[in-house]
Amino acid sequence: MQPASLLARSCVFVLPISLGTLGALGACSRAPADSAPSTSTSSVDELRSLGYSGVTNEASDDRRTGVVFADPKRVSPGYNLTSVSKFCTADLFDQSGKLVHRWRDPTERAWDHVELLADGDLLVVGSERGERKFAGALCEDHYVQRFAFDGSSRWKLAARAHHDVQVMWNGDFLTLTADQRKLPGVDAEHEVIDNRFTRISPDGKVVEELSLYDLCARPESKFTFQKVAPNPNKQFPIIDYFHANSIEFMRDTALHGTHPIFAPHNVLVSMRHQDCIAVFDWDRQVVVWQWGRGELSGPHDARVLPNGHVLVFDNGIDRRWTRIVEVEPATGAIVWSYHDPVDRSRFFSLSQGASQRLPDGNTLIADSNSGRAFEVTLGGEKVWEYLVPHFDEGGRRAEIYRIRRYAPEFVEPILAAHASTASGEPGAAASSAK
Repeated sequence: MQPASLLARSCVFVLPISLGTLGALGACSRAPADSAPSTSTSSVDELRSLGYSGVTNEASDDRRTGVVFADPKRVSPGYNLTSVSKFCTADLFDQSGKLVHRWRDPTERAWDHVELLADGDLLVVGSERGERKFAGALCEDHYVQRFAFDGSSRWKLAARAHHDVQVMWNGDFLTLTADQRKLPGVDAEHEVIDNRFTRISPDGKVVEELSLYDLCARPESKFTFQKVAPNPNKQFPIIDYFHANSIEFMRDTALHGTHPIFAPHNVLVSMRHQDCIAVFDWDRQVVVWQWGRGELSGPHDARVLPNGHVLVFDNGIDRRWTRIVEVEPATGAIVWSYHDPVDRSRFFSLSQGASQRLPDGNTLIADSNSGRAFEVTLGGEKVWEYLVPHFDEGGRRAEIYRIRRYAPEFVEPILAAHASTASGEPGAAASSAK
C-alpha cells in the first residue's frame, strides 16, 4: 500500500453551544469481574464481524443530553473531547457540559478517533462519503486529516487509516492502516487483513510503515498467535486477523528503564481479534511483551499509566459484559477492575470503547454503543455522566467513539489564542445539525 497525500479544500463548521446539566443516572463498582459462561466460538466470530452502525440499537425514550450527573467536588477537572463517528463531529466541552468548540464536517461519512494538538489543531481519522471504492475487501475511502482550530483543512492524507492516531515522541504522527495479504502461515486459502503502523510527518507525508504481522512473526518476538476464522458476514471471506484499534508510544520518560516494555521507541498496541495487548520495539522491530490471552475478549484502547501499569477496555465479547482492567506488566496481575455492580449486562459495549485514568485517580469511560460516558473513582463510585446530544432521524442516540479529558492548562491557552475564531460559522453549522 502506498498512501498518497492530497490537499483538501473543504472546511469543518464550528459552533459553541450550551448543554444542560440534569439529574443522576447509573451505578459503578471497583470489584474485579467474576468468571462467567462464555459464548460459543462461532457466535463470537459472528459478533466480531458486525460492522459499526454509529447509533444505538433502538430509539431512545431518554432524550436527556449533555452532562446528566456531576459531583463537582470529586470530578477530575478538565475539558472533554468526544468523537461522534456517524455525525463526523468532535465536541470540546467543560465539566458542566458547556460546549466551547465544535469541529464538524457533514460532507464526510464517518470520523473515528480525534486528537487535539497543543496548537489547537485537530487530527481526524475518517472516511469519505459517496460511492465506496474497494481494493479486494478493503475500502479505499479512508484518510487522516489535520484541521485548524477554525475548521479549515491544513492537509488530508488518503490512506487506509482506521481507529487511532497519536503524536509520536519526535512530533510525527502514528496511525493504524490496513493491508490485504496472502499469508500461507495463517491460512492457505483465504487472504488476510494485516495492520500497519504508518508514520506521518506533521505536514501530512508518509515517512515509514511497519507490518504488524511481520513484527509478530519474527522468531525473536515469541508472539503466540490466536486462530481467527474467516469473516462469516462478508461476501468476500477475508480473515481480519488482528483488528488493531489503539496505539501509544511510551512517552513517560520517568518509566524508561524500569521494565523492558518502557523504552523511548516502544509502542503499545491493542488487538481485538487476538484478544491481547502487546508492546513492540520500533527500532528492533520485535515484540517485547504480550498479555491478555485468556483474560481479555475483544479489547480496545490500551494506555500506559504513570505508575507503569496498563489500562485497557475489555469489551467482553464472549461473556456479553464489559469491564475496565488495570494490569501490572511485570507479573500480569490485574490490580484494579470495574464493571457494573448491579447487573453486569447493563455495561456492555460490543465494539469500540475507551478508558482514561485521570490525574486524581478517577477513570473516565466511554460506553460507546450506549452513547454515554461516565467517570468513576478508584472506589467505584460514579461522579459524572454524559449522554451524547446527537440523534439520527429514527430517534436513535449516536454512539460515542471515544472521549478524552484534557487538563485546563492544556486547553485554556488554546481557547485564549483562538478566541476570535471560536464561534466559527454558527449559521451553517446549526442548519446542518441533526
